[in-house]
Amino acid sequence: MGLSDTIRVPRRGVMIEVPKNLGGEKKKKMKKIWAIGIIAVLMCSVGLAIAQDQGEYMALTTNKQITLCLDKLDGILIGASENKTAQAYLIGTIDKKNHLLLSGTILINGKPHAVDFEGKAEKIFVGWNVPEGAEPIYRDLHGKTMTRYEGATRMYACTVALKDKKNQFDLKGEFFEDGIGGLVGTAVIDGMKYEIGLRGSSVGLVEEVINDPDQTMQTRGSKYLDVPQRSQWELFWDGHGYDNASRACGETCAAMLEEYWNGNHPDIWDIWLWNDGEPMNLVQTEAYFDEVSVPCWKDDYQGSLTSNINHVKTRINWEWPLDITEESQWGNCHAVVVRGYDDSTEKFVLRDPNTWTGTNTMKWYDEAANFNFEDNVYEYVGGEDEWSNGYVYVA
Repeated sequence: MGLSDTIRVPRRGVMIEVPKNLGGEKKKKMKKIWAIGIIAVLMCSVGLAIAQDQGEYMALTTNKQITLCLDKLDGILIGASENKTAQAYLIGTIDKKNHLLLSGTILINGKPHAVDFEGKAEKIFVGWNVPEGAEPIYRDLHGKTMTRYEGATRMYACTVALKDKKNQFDLKGEFFEDGIGGLVGTAVIDGMKYEIGLRGSSVGLVEEVINDPDQTMQTRGSKYLDVPQRSQWELFWDGHGYDNASRACGETCAAMLEEYWNGNHPDIWDIWLWNDGEPMNLVQTEAYFDEVSVPCWKDDYQGSLTSNINHVKTRINWEWPLDITEESQWGNCHAVVVRGYDDSTEKFVLRDPNTWTGTNTMKWYDEAANFNFEDNVYEYVGGEDEWSNGYVYVA
């Protein structure tokens, strides 16, 4: 390197010669360092993106496939002037949060309607499976005897609520451990609104619903009784007709109380036949219970609203669920089972046999909700309930 290639610069008080392009070399090195850093950041970002994509892919692959084959010939679309046949074939997935995505075809009088559904599934306790020859276990509940059986296990069904993306179909239903079940709801076709009932079977549904929300954690000021949820639409799922199922709320409540007290799993259809194929009122419920040895009787209570609420709560505290008459939120006389209460939210917890349009929550006061104990039970007069300041029940 010649003198022309150097320059003199001061360093610590002494003049020294350094190469003219030293600053340029430093800049080149810095550029290389920045370039390497940028490449490293880009590689890291790509790696994170790949990992995220792989994670999302793995999450997608954990969704389970399910099929609903609702092909029974007595599926029905009910209109104001005529009825039509209805079947459905749906396939899709359920994820770890029980969210459903289903697509397929609904056939109305053989004409296909393409559908895409979203919805939710839940597992619910529906009764006891008692081993043959099991020994009974007796428990006294304030003078009444509850029976359970050694080795009995809980039976579950899967409840389903579905809505299609075009807002044409709004469906609810149940499917049981053997896959049998169905859907009921409303359908809007060519601008006309119908009721619809579909029945058949499911594959991969009940076993994939992972939670049991029915196991409610009781808190101070609340109590819930382990009453199985039975649906009057079981009659339709089992092939006994849509019309019969739509009127069997009383028989279904009787089945729930019979199983709660006796530990068996009665067929709602047998109770319907016992009552000569007519909707069961509370007088008939009491007569049926006398015959099958269920320790429940018909009674009534009148008084202030507060005393009526406390009257119900006392029986729940005794572990006696109540079969009561209410005015449903749709204005009809309806039978439901009261199985619990919650002081903090001022409500009763129900088992409504109409699992399509019913509700399992009843607020105490009219200012809290349109459907409430004050208006729909306490002041309601209908069925065997003749009092506007009380209620009638079997417990």
